[in-house]
Amino acid sequence: MSDKKEETFKVVDKRASSGAQDSTEESKKSLGEGFTMKSEKEQGPAEIDFATLIYSFATGALISMGLAPDPHTKKVQKNLTMAKQNIEILTMLQVKTQGNLTEDEAKFLENILTEVRLRFVETSR
Repeated sequence: MSDKKEETFKVVDKRASSGAQDSTEESKKSLGEGFTMKSEKEQGPAEIDFATLIYSFATGALISMGLAPDPHTKKVQKNLTMAKQNIEILTMLQVKTQGNLTEDEAKFLENILTEVRLRFVETSR
């Protein structure tokens, strides 16, 4: 077992429309789990599959929106043009793979794309 402390960060929806302003237990439960990303140095080589490709573009979009630090520079920078490009790539993948994905893969792509689009709208205000 390693003594290294694992570096992670959690992404949670804190938009006013999500009810995040209300601190009751019920509203906290309704926010969902979010998702947790591990730092690159703590992860081994990733399995290359469809989900990895989708995560790559989604993570790139989040980094470009300034919602996560760049893994190389460790700085948070906003580049909405690059974020939009990553979203457009995800959209293109959704259109081009329609009918060729498993039900789980299609749902996964739809959910990720919806979340990234919502975050883009929120950050571009």
